Amino acid sequence: MASTPPMTVQYAQDLLRKIINAKNGDELHKIISDNVMWCDGVFFAELDNMVEEYRNRGDETSARKLKDVGDFMARLRFMI
Repeated sequence: MASTPPMTVQYAQDLLRKIINAKNGDELHKIISDNVMWCDGVFFAELDNMVEEYRNRGDETSARKLKDVGDFMARLRFMI
């Protein structure tokens, strides 16, 4: 496994942008599988912030999709 620095706010934001911009399900699965082990409280706090930002803009569909991906990642991360 490749080593990565501890999760920072910037790393979490970059990862969330990659998740949001994934072109298809295969790319999304690869991003998740490559990064889920590094996701911690910092990542999930940033995810919650981004979900809230979408909701504040009135984009409930994107907020719900991102929250669903986050819930999936949390189950993977903490149930392994």
